[in-house]
Amino acid sequence: MTDLIESTRDRALDVLRRNATPHGLKASDAYYNQVWARDAFISFIGANMARDDSLIRSATTTVQTFAKTKAPLGQIANFYDLETRQPEFGWSGSTDSSCWYVIGLANLFDATGDRALLGLPLDAAVDAYRFLRYQDANNSWLIDSPQGADWMDAAIQRTGKTLYNNVLFLAATKCLASLLSSAGKSQESAGLLDYEALKERFNDVFLPGDGGSDRISKYWPRLAAYQKERGLAGGTKGHYLQYISFARVDSHFDTLSNLLCGLWGAADEGVFASILEYIRERDLSRPFPVRVLDPPYGEGDPGYDDSFDATLPIQHKSGKYSYHNGAVWPFVGGFYVCALNALPMAAARDQLKSLAESNAAFREGEKVGFNEWLDGRTGEAKGQHGQSWSAGMFVAAYESSRGADPFEFLR
Repeated sequence: MTDLIESTRDRALDVLRRNATPHGLKASDAYYNQVWARDAFISFIGANMARDDSLIRSATTTVQTFAKTKAPLGQIANFYDLETRQPEFGWSGSTDSSCWYVIGLANLFDATGDRALLGLPLDAAVDAYRFLRYQDANNSWLIDSPQGADWMDAAIQRTGKTLYNNVLFLAATKCLASLLSSAGKSQESAGLLDYEALKERFNDVFLPGDGGSDRISKYWPRLAAYQKERGLAGGTKGHYLQYISFARVDSHFDTLSNLLCGLWGAADEGVFASILEYIRERDLSRPFPVRVLDPPYGEGDPGYDDSFDATLPIQHKSGKYSYHNGAVWPFVGGFYVCALNALPMAAARDQLKSLAESNAAFREGEKVGFNEWLDGRTGEAKGQHGQSWSAGMFVAAYESSRGADPFEFLR
């Protein structure tokens, strides 16, 4: 077990170094020849812990690239195209890119103490946060997202108030406050929300429970009435709702977002433990850690656009247990191992080994591993290999298993 884990960590660092470019960390050794904001900043959660000078330079370059190419209204690009040398903002925008930029900047400053990051990069973070504030369509403080504005950007049709983008926004609020304090700059001028008040609203909306509806009624009365009518005010299943849109409330288990709620302090320890228990009960760490949506959507489900799915290339199709619809994504498995170590739980070591095995699953004809995703039933590697975030989050999981805290910058 030890040899496999150590060799996988070494291979992960090799992938990250190989994916470094003069404009930042590209997403993949294959197919994705772009610097994707979400991929890069997730990758650096682990890569920055390695204290490798070349990777620190890559993180700094990535920050600079996105700071220089932000939109006039502050939005951070979905990705920077290495061929055209142009930023790309996506078909419907990329809400999570702006969140991840702020979080990634805080992570890098914590790792390096480089005060140059408190100049232009911090100015871009303030603009990005202001852009995010304007995504609040109903004055609830929680932000809205169009379809395809996060990493699940194919046939899964989540929209409106999504758990994923709002837990990122909550973390970005804390990160920006810390950065502004380090720079000696005013928080008021940045339009920063009160973190604790935002956290309370976040939990009342996405984790309905006793007393929450009365508080919600003061800023979102229609949702408060809906919670009471549907019996949600007395509590949910011990995990967070996936999204709330005009047409529906979706309670499918979004693995990554729930893990972020626990790891980043949005959830209290009891809810965090309940989230991990749900993963155990539903066996979501098989065949490898971890399946990203439970239960998977079926044809005709309002959260799944099967007609659009039919138009996509095979590697992006989201049939049951494929791609975003219940497949295994090793980068999310890295967050899962970190969560097991955070509580801590005895299963963490075995899950780190299983995560190493998932990153050593090769597609025919390649020997790089660190695949994008694997079939949620068979474990067969289906995505693109050499993924930076698969490699970076394995390093984070490895370091957390040795007692380090990959999310110390968020405490």
